[in-house]
Amino acid sequence: MILHRIGIFLGLALSLLACRPEASKATKVDLYPWSNYLQAQIDSLGKHPTRVQKIIVLDGKKEQKQLANIDWKQEWSMFLHADLNTPAAATSYDNLSEDGLIYYSLKIGADLPVKKMIIHLDGQDRPTKAEILIEEKNFLFESQKKLHMNFSDGMVQTYSIEGVQQMRWMSPTKFQLMGILLPK
Repeated sequence: MILHRIGIFLGLALSLLACRPEASKATKVDLYPWSNYLQAQIDSLGKHPTRVQKIIVLDGKKEQKQLANIDWKQEWSMFLHADLNTPAAATSYDNLSEDGLIYYSLKIGADLPVKKMIIHLDGQDRPTKAEILIEEKNFLFESQKKLHMNFSDGMVQTYSIEGVQQMRWMSPTKFQLMGILLPK
């Protein structure tokens, strides 16, 4: 009797799954491949390590250091997470791009953290500059981050993250991180 009930349950579950639309058709996204481009930069830096001059400012206190061993995936995690090629983003952005400029702006009423992404391109369609605005808000906190990256010959030269985060009932925390990739 129990095996019969399990069989009926599995049959119903499979029939419900069969009624769902095909994922590849429903979630086709064709925006700039930002995370792929950045991952290629990370792979290149893994093969040809470089030093970085980092400046961190947290609530007005400045710290400066030069680093040789960087986990680029971790260092650029905010940039990587700003990728718009996700099913949730498929119809959430207005494409305001034109020659030499990729520009995505979150549609009114859409609720995603990346509010805008602007990428300036050179004559070979390589990024020269990227700007990303991320805003998040819920009952406990609000945050805003402005991400910037500058490129030369398609390779990252500098990057920065400026932001403010405020927990409910507390003072806002302002932060800034700047990184300059140094020649060997």
